Amino acid sequence: MFKFHFFLCALLCLFFTASAQRQNTYLLKNNGDYVTEKDSADYIRYVTEPIQGNPLYMVKEYYMDGTEKSEGFSRSIDRIVYDGRRTTFFPNGNIKEKAIFNKGFMIDTVMNYYPNGKLFTIKVYTRLLENAPLSDELNPPFEVITVKDSTGKDLTIHGNGEYIAYNDDFNEILERGQVINGQHEGIWTGKTKETLSTYTEIYKGGKLISGETIDAQNNSYKYTQTYVNPGYRGGIDKFYRYLSHMKYPRSCYKARIQGVALIRFTVQTNGTLGDVKVLNQIHPDMAAAAIRLLEESPQWEAGLLRGKKVKVSYNLPLTFSIL
Repeated sequence: MFKFHFFLCALLCLFFTASAQRQNTYLLKNNGDYVTEKDSADYIRYVTEPIQGNPLYMVKEYYMDGTEKSEGFSRSIDRIVYDGRRTTFFPNGNIKEKAIFNKGFMIDTVMNYYPNGKLFTIKVYTRLLENAPLSDELNPPFEVITVKDSTGKDLTIHGNGEYIAYNDDFNEILERGQVINGQHEGIWTGKTKETLSTYTEIYKGGKLISGETIDAQNNSYKYTQTYVNPGYRGGIDKFYRYLSHMKYPRSCYKARIQGVALIRFTVQTNGTLGDVKVLNQIHPDMAAAAIRLLEESPQWEAGLLRGKKVKVSYNLPLTFSIL
């Protein structure tokens, strides 16, 4: 007899290796993909198991030249769920962000910095986003307290003024607008690189009233929700029931082979599942069974980003266990 477990998560995760020092090592690309060759990686993540009495794993990341990239604590070893303080660093060694997390979500005061070391923003996160990576929250989950330019000049003081957002390299402004009492107000404009689009949004008292996206072909998409998650038609419980029908590979069952297939799949803009692949080393028959299950899945409802359909990737750990 066998038992089949499943768990759906939006955070990208991959168990790579384990050492005798109770430390797991991961090689990653900047886009979140995991790789197996050091020459292909952009940074390295080390996850150290907690000492006795401490439920949190220590997480440290380093750029390939050895410069520290981040340090924090996670509730899990095989998928990172930050809890407590986390500090990130630019490649030049300067602090990029100081944040506090609760169950993987930012809370309380978050401070961001420019690559030159000067303060960029102070924001206070007032509520959790429960549906990472995309959420159907209508409004920003934070209040803006302070915004400065790269020279130290004030743009927002005590929650009132101009807000700007940059790309990771701080060489392009992606979003800007006004804040009043820490809340988005009036007309905001920006760029969405995922869809090669520009957008205009109208806020009142921090609430999104309406938005319009214009894509590269000059098509217009109007919306009142910034993000809408992909959804399995019939609901997530129905998807779980679908997963439970997967057959345990006969060859693995006879040999009493167990394991976890860490699968990445993408919900395409037409609702089909594509780019299905197993990220870790597992018996080929288990990998084939897991891939086949996802590729044959009924259609989903596509995810929306500012009114336009977008591809959204998930990880799906499937555990094969024999009782």
